[in-house]
Amino acid sequence: MPTNRQDHPIVSIGSKSSLILLGLVLALLLAEFAARQLPGRPYIEDNGTLWECDRLVGWRGKRNDTAIVNTEGYIHKVRKNSAGMHDGEHSLEKGDNVFRILVMGDSFVEARQVEEAETSHQVLEEFLNETAPPPLRFEVISAGSIAWGPAQEFMYFRTEGKYYKPDLILGYWYPANDLMDILPDHRMTFDGTNCYAPYFTICRDEFDPEPWFSAPGLSPTLGNCSPLKKGFASMLNRVYFNSRLYQRLEPWLVKRQLRIKYTHNFSPWLEGSSDPTLAAAYRITEGIYTHLANEANEAGAEFALVIVPLKEAIYDEIDPAFQKELEAKYPELKNGNPQLPNQKLTELMAARNIALLDLQPAFVDYLKGGGGVLYGHIDSHWNVPGNQLAGKLIAQWLIAKRLVPADP
Repeated sequence: MPTNRQDHPIVSIGSKSSLILLGLVLALLLAEFAARQLPGRPYIEDNGTLWECDRLVGWRGKRNDTAIVNTEGYIHKVRKNSAGMHDGEHSLEKGDNVFRILVMGDSFVEARQVEEAETSHQVLEEFLNETAPPPLRFEVISAGSIAWGPAQEFMYFRTEGKYYKPDLILGYWYPANDLMDILPDHRMTFDGTNCYAPYFTICRDEFDPEPWFSAPGLSPTLGNCSPLKKGFASMLNRVYFNSRLYQRLEPWLVKRQLRIKYTHNFSPWLEGSSDPTLAAAYRITEGIYTHLANEANEAGAEFALVIVPLKEAIYDEIDPAFQKELEAKYPELKNGNPQLPNQKLTELMAARNIALLDLQPAFVDYLKGGGGVLYGHIDSHWNVPGNQLAGKLIAQWLIAKRLVPADP
């Protein structure tokens, strides 16, 4: 006698599973709807209102936003362009006889401490145009945001920057935090929500040139890589950036989650440091800049780096009283060298034939020669004179290295 298909055990189990799955989906949709109705966000304190989350680069400036900024009494207006950058507008189409420079970096490139006309990238553009052989014209495009690291800059170039058709890509590297910001789960809080940056890692002792994405609740990856985990993390990351429910659960999910960090806060400054996380950070940095240089070349552009001087490292070198105060506060630094990250990156890039300018020696000479203050009193970023000096030094170096066309 034929069996009714609806009574078959496999069909019955499949039907029940479908109902359970449907119920779970509906429950999640209801929970998501409820989460969107709740007031407030997971975190009360954040890093300001000038930025917003962006999945591909972690976060960026709010597009077409304007704000009044007070930097130690210097009150000025900061305008973000349609790309969310502290810069004027730039079209994707490049005009005739135009040499484009794309400058990428963190808050030193963004330079919200000064007006746009006073930023180092604008000073660089003006200086180069003053010395440009006619009919050549230089156009400098700024691509920087607070706390961006090399991974985010690499992602920006891949997803947006290369479409400006730059002739030269100039990366700013900041030794204070770019070795930390390159590690997994690098995040910033805006509008009460954590925004996670994409990252790169070492897989099977090789640099993986394809990005990884963080997912709250899922342990980060550094060394042990799984394609399945990579795909799952990417999917969860996409959900996180779009789900209020996931964002509200995030503080609870990350409370006990492992966070990769240095063995010691000053590991980059310690001679002979055997910190494995620091070693991985240097390898990842080298991998990012090597691939970025290669992809820039494929797009018809050169790639070069600028080391942004660390304020504490400069005064440690020129002010014995400051050095003693720093070592009294952190005794372990008696055997440390604040210039060690600059030296290490210079060696790594020289081995890869990547042009690099370390601004620290010139900044030190300027201050020793009686030049004025280049940083804020409390703020560690360049003030107006600091941006002006950096822009001019970079322009002179680019001309001397023949990285830009110039009148003989």
